Amino acid sequence: MGAADKISKSFGSGLAASAPAALVKALRPQQWVKNALVFLPFLFAIEQAWSLDNLDPVPELIGKLFIVFAGYCALSAAVYLFNDLSDRKADQQHPVKKHRPIASGKVGVPMAVTVMVALTAAGLAATFLVELVLGGIGLIYLAINVAYSLGLKRIVLVDVMAVASGYVIRAVAGAVAIDVTPSPWLYATTAAAALFIVVGRRYAEVRLAGDEASEQRSVLGKYAGPFISQLLTITATAAWLSYTLYTVEADNLPQNNTMLLTIPLVSFGLFRYLYLLNTSKEAEAPEQLIMRDVPLVLSIVGWIVAAVLVLILND
Repeated sequence: MGAADKISKSFGSGLAASAPAALVKALRPQQWVKNALVFLPFLFAIEQAWSLDNLDPVPELIGKLFIVFAGYCALSAAVYLFNDLSDRKADQQHPVKKHRPIASGKVGVPMAVTVMVALTAAGLAATFLVELVLGGIGLIYLAINVAYSLGLKRIVLVDVMAVASGYVIRAVAGAVAIDVTPSPWLYATTAAAALFIVVGRRYAEVRLAGDEASEQRSVLGKYAGPFISQLLTITATAAWLSYTLYTVEADNLPQNNTMLLTIPLVSFGLFRYLYLLNTSKEAEAPEQLIMRDVPLVLSIVGWIVAAVLVLILND
């Protein structure tokens, strides 16, 4: 075997070995944490779908939610593949995005399309399996994300609303899966918090990109200046206020308003996130901030523990 053949064989085997890892990276599993929102309605469905006096329904409800969670992991992964396929030519000209699996050629277009179709079918099948309405919600989720990839992401304000809608859709899917009707304030809080997170990401992108914001993402130039700071202030206030009103106004929460005790933890989480948006180099990736920043993680875990204790002790 000649030297050229050895090099070719070595390169080919290395490429083959790296292909599965590159494909997994293209699915962006670090983003799947957002799909855990489907479990949120279950936490606040005590005395509606389940109770401490009767835990018999819990295994079935949790089982349904895990199926929905898996379904949205598949659907969101398919959306990421579609987005990267749509943007692969532009990504190849970007100093950072050119290293993405599809743009770099580590994952071929035929493979990406095949996996995308398979994941879409699997995700929709999972949601339809639990409830027909859930399948319809899954289709709406796909339609919004496809529209986002094809053009909505270039329209100022519409882009952040489209992304934020995905968070609300997940919460709605979780409620439908366990057949409960949460307080409208739960949806309002989810929507406001989602807008805060998405606007925060745009804020961080503008801050880190500086004068090159428009070159990195066409819509970023329209968020430059005081406008994005104003949006961040408004959405942060809306998130805090809507959650505060939820703790008081929701019918299924303790009437003695003890859920107000969780507000300091929520406030700290909001303030910590704002701090990181202004200081962290990873602020463009909210999921990394949430998973890696210890104070922020502790505030989230503390809120979950405190909320569960309030619900249990007032049962």
